[in-house]
Amino acid sequence: MVLKIHGHPFSSCTRRAAVVAKEFGVEYSIILVNLANAEHRSGAYIENIHPFGCIPVAFDGDFCVFESRAIARYIAAKSPEKSATVAPPPSNAEAYACFEEAASLEYSDFDDLAHSIAWEVVLKKIKGFGGADKALVAAYAEKFKSVIKSYERLLGERRFLAGDNVTLADLFHLPNGDRLEKAGVNWTSFGGPNVQRWWKEVSSRQSWQDVKDGA
Repeated sequence: MVLKIHGHPFSSCTRRAAVVAKEFGVEYSIILVNLANAEHRSGAYIENIHPFGCIPVAFDGDFCVFESRAIARYIAAKSPEKSATVAPPPSNAEAYACFEEAASLEYSDFDDLAHSIAWEVVLKKIKGFGGADKALVAAYAEKFKSVIKSYERLLGERRFLAGDNVTLADLFHLPNGDRLEKAGVNWTSFGGPNVQRWWKEVSSRQSWQDVKDGA
C-alpha cells in the first residue's frame, strides 16, 4: 500500500494521518494542496477530492478516504498483523472499548479546546484575522486545565490512555499538543507528572519525530 495524501505538510490534520502511516510503516506521498490560494475551496477540489473542501484526503489506488482519524483507522485496518494493540479490534471487546473511550476523549474533550487555543495564539494572526482575544484564550485555558487534570487522574492508572499499549488515540493528540508547545503553552503542566510522563513517551516516538516538523 502506497498512499497519496492530499494535504499540507504543516497541517495538524495532515500530520495526524502521516504519523500513523509512519507508525505502521506505510509509504505515502504528499500531494500539496495550496491553502494560501484556497485550492481546497475550489469547485474542482470539492467535486473531485473532498466534498467539504478540507484536508487531508488519502487515495489508495482508486479508493478515497477523507478525515485524518478515518485515514488512520483505514491504515490500521489494512495492517491487521500490526494493529492488534495500536487499534484493538472489536473481537477484543475490553481493549476495543478502552481504545474507543480514549479516542472519544481526544476528539470530544482535548482536540476542540487545543485547536481553539492554537487558533487564537497562533493561527489567527497567520491567517490575517488579527491578534488573539486574551479573554477568550483565558476562558479556553480554564476549560482545558480541567480536561488535563482529568487526564492526570486517568494516566495515574494507565501507562497510555487506553491501557498498557500506545494506540491511535494517543497518537491523535500529537499535532495539536505539539502546536501548543511551539506556541509557548506549557499545557502538560495543567496536569502533573502522569501527563508529563505520558506526553514525553508519546511525543518521542520515532514516527512523530519523522513528521512533527512537516509531513
